[in-house]
Amino acid sequence: MAAAILNDSTEKHEDNLETYSLVWLEPAVNKVKEYIDAQSQLRKIINHLQTFEEIEQCESYIKSVSKEDRIIFISNDRLGQEVVPRIHLLRQIFTIYIYNSDKKRSNDWAKNFEKVKGIGMQLNGLVDQIRSDQTTRTRTKVDEVFSINIFNTKSHQEKSTTGLNGQFVYSQLLIDRLLSMKPKATDRNEFISLSKTYYKDNSSELSIIQEFEKDYLPNRALWWYTRESFLYRLMNKSLRTQDIDLLFLFRFFIRDIHKQLQELQCSTPLRVYRGQLVSNDELQTLKASLGQFISMNSFLSTSLDRRLALSFLTSSPVTGDLQRILFEIDLDPTLAGIKPFANITSNSFFADEQEVLIMLGSIFQLVKIDYQDQVCIVQMALCSDNDNSLKPIYDYMKKEYDDYDGGDNGSSVFSFGILLFKMGEYDKAEKYYNHLLTELPPDDKDLGPCYHNMGMIANHK
Repeated sequence: MAAAILNDSTEKHEDNLETYSLVWLEPAVNKVKEYIDAQSQLRKIINHLQTFEEIEQCESYIKSVSKEDRIIFISNDRLGQEVVPRIHLLRQIFTIYIYNSDKKRSNDWAKNFEKVKGIGMQLNGLVDQIRSDQTTRTRTKVDEVFSINIFNTKSHQEKSTTGLNGQFVYSQLLIDRLLSMKPKATDRNEFISLSKTYYKDNSSELSIIQEFEKDYLPNRALWWYTRESFLYRLMNKSLRTQDIDLLFLFRFFIRDIHKQLQELQCSTPLRVYRGQLVSNDELQTLKASLGQFISMNSFLSTSLDRRLALSFLTSSPVTGDLQRILFEIDLDPTLAGIKPFANITSNSFFADEQEVLIMLGSIFQLVKIDYQDQVCIVQMALCSDNDNSLKPIYDYMKKEYDDYDGGDNGSSVFSFGILLFKMGEYDKAEKYYNHLLTELPPDDKDLGPCYHNMGMIANHK
């Protein structure tokens, strides 16, 4: 199983399993010792680094990267002057750094491109600047990709598994099944093996992985989640992209975080804050969804300190079509059927931050959108999963799912395969069923349903 997940997760397209990546354009990038040494330093900051010697190949690669990912682009001033005008408006280009290759060359051209953050530096200074900027991004989190599902109550008749409401509910069911499935003892070892393979050229990250392998305990899950490391970065992207292979391995960690949040659950209502940069399209989607329900596709880090959240937000430069928004979120622990949230300050890697962490998949109602001092204020309230507007369709689709469930209450790989089938992930469902067949004893009650569902998959492929 480990080999299969490793192959699927690391061979998709020289896959970047994190959100951020580095792209470096320089004719001598792999020939000059200074540049080769700099590559090693850069990978300690952002693991995924692609180097190019020619503009056309570089530009083609950039355009192939998902628009939901963030590229930090590096080039010398000569090539930068030629390529930056061609890539500057691409959504996946997040920040551009230009270093000096010719001291006599003027860099005035760069003033016309707002994504150019560093200009005219020597290479060592540029690496230091990238490190500092990335540390700031990690702390403020306002640059993280905004990923939500929206439940439109006006489309309450829709029961399609492929519609928007269907995606909302199946995202909820995916989380539900990950939490209800008992992790195998080998899951953590498989995840560690994958991480070691992915970070094989990153000595600093390998050191943290080895520490995790040696010291991790379930009651330290929040400490590990809040630490800037491979765990946070890999899990956040796999949640955003719903990378089934990785999420399957992450279930032990997701369950441990969930349990800690339940144990630390706040007992009194709170108002918390989160600054976020979103695109114009995303902001328009929010404006069109007033009164509707949204769920976050990741754990949501928030602050009790409005001024701090606003400070993080306003100090972050806005480029391209990005807009600043401040979420004001009301959390009421007395509501039945909510996912947990907790002040994790005493359990965090950063013990000086008043952080409230909200459970993955929590549902909010979008109450109001307003503007204050050129910042968009989005007011939301935590909702029960059993809200009157949500419960009928949620129950319908869960029943439809359970009709295929061999009575195991979602505890095995068998139920996970069912969910993959219902999501249209036929190849992955088939792979999991084949794996299950190698483990089940000859007289196991799940053999019949397993073969039956494999037949259904074959009919749908």
